[in-house]
Amino acid sequence: MFSALHKIYPLLITVLLLLSTSLGQAQNVGIGTTTPDSTAILELLADDMGFLPPRLSTPERDSINAPATGLVIYNTTDSALQVYNGSCWLFSYQQDCDDCFFSVSPSSIADTIDRVITDSVQIQLNITQTAGNPQNIAFNIASSLPQGMTYSIVNNPQFSSGTVTVTFYVTPFTPDGTFPIVIQTLCGSQTDNFIYSLTILPCYAVSVINTMDNYDLATDVYNTHPNAPTNAPICVVCEVQAGVTVSSTTTADPAFDTGNLPAGSVAAIVNNGNIIGKGGDGGTAFDPTANPPLTGEGFDGGDAINLTVNTTILNNFNIYGGGGGGNAMAFQVGIQLGPVFLGALIGSGGGGGAGGSLGGNTPNVIGLTFYSPGTDGTAGQFGVPGVGGLLNYPINLTLGPVDIDINPNALGGNGGPYGFPGTVGSFNLTLSASVIVNVPFVGPVPIPIVQNLNIPIPIPPPPAGDAGHAIKRNGNTTNIPDNTYNTSFLKGEVGN
Repeated sequence: MFSALHKIYPLLITVLLLLSTSLGQAQNVGIGTTTPDSTAILELLADDMGFLPPRLSTPERDSINAPATGLVIYNTTDSALQVYNGSCWLFSYQQDCDDCFFSVSPSSIADTIDRVITDSVQIQLNITQTAGNPQNIAFNIASSLPQGMTYSIVNNPQFSSGTVTVTFYVTPFTPDGTFPIVIQTLCGSQTDNFIYSLTILPCYAVSVINTMDNYDLATDVYNTHPNAPTNAPICVVCEVQAGVTVSSTTTADPAFDTGNLPAGSVAAIVNNGNIIGKGGDGGTAFDPTANPPLTGEGFDGGDAINLTVNTTILNNFNIYGGGGGGNAMAFQVGIQLGPVFLGALIGSGGGGGAGGSLGGNTPNVIGLTFYSPGTDGTAGQFGVPGVGGLLNYPINLTLGPVDIDINPNALGGNGGPYGFPGTVGSFNLTLSASVIVNVPFVGPVPIPIVQNLNIPIPIPPPPAGDAGHAIKRNGNTTNIPDNTYNTSFLKGEVGN
């Protein structure tokens, strides 16, 4: 063995010396060719082998101290050639250090919303920036969404790698069907489009096509869709057609009630017509014969819409709560005037609230009554409130030997316009009385008993009626914020 190596060493040294001399003198070198290209310092030619650069993982690459510009490696972590440009390690497909590349991995490519159990859906996009200096990666929905569908993107933009949450929301107004949605990701000059498929299940649809009183949505749904479940939540959309008026015959019942839908159901109302609560009647003075007895209060207006489930409302026309009735300003007057006792009911009734109401009538009492009733409130889109009765003319009467002059100024409360309470009226009364005495040789002579006696009213006077709700929630949710409204299309309170 030693003798063989002893013979080979001189030959090997000679070859290396010759190769070293040849490389030192050559302008270019070829491996696998004797005629390397004149513009190449080194040309490799083979038909069954390849060029094998140093193979380093990313941590090993980053441990190179002060890499030379143009240094080439094969990155085993990313399975790609990289070259150092003096500032950063570039992949072969990058132009500069800010040339951003990334990958997107969605948690789902298709989902379904039933609008009952849930009205939204979320997907997560896992973002990995694969090349370029760390920078913001932005997201966008690049397709048109159907009516009523909205979205939010949390962590937009996302700085470099991370997780982004995209949430889609729908309402009962959103049309049913399957919709392809393009989710777009942008970073630098790179754009990636991901197609996500979202299916919206249908709602039960009903329509109010005729003017009517006391509409019940649940009843209409089950009449129109007899196979709709009664023991499981459902989604319902109701459209009130243009020109239709939904009202009520009594303030105890709303004009439009969502009715006895299964618990957990959701509803939507598209109102293109009039939904109008009944006006409260004006107050009538003390009448013990009425049932229940009347004491002068104005009556509350009726609600336009009463909710029994969570409801979204698209209001394109009028939703009006009934106006409250005005109070009666009428009182029983009892006073001893010399040899006689005056007992009388004097005053005025309240005006009815807007929404088809009655003014305060003349009370059914026995005895002297001086009374001016209130006027009715009218119904319909242009309904107006009634006005309180006005009693302001002098009253003269004789009771036996006593001559009595009564000067009332009694104004009943006015009814409230749609969405407004009635008002409280005013009352003032002065009374003068004299006894007629026959004086010999003179004749009848009035002897004053009282002169301009001011009769005070009871404190406090009867209250006026409150307005009905435009939308009474009863603890359910709606998209119209709680407030008291006086707009062209919405009049009255929205709230509990």
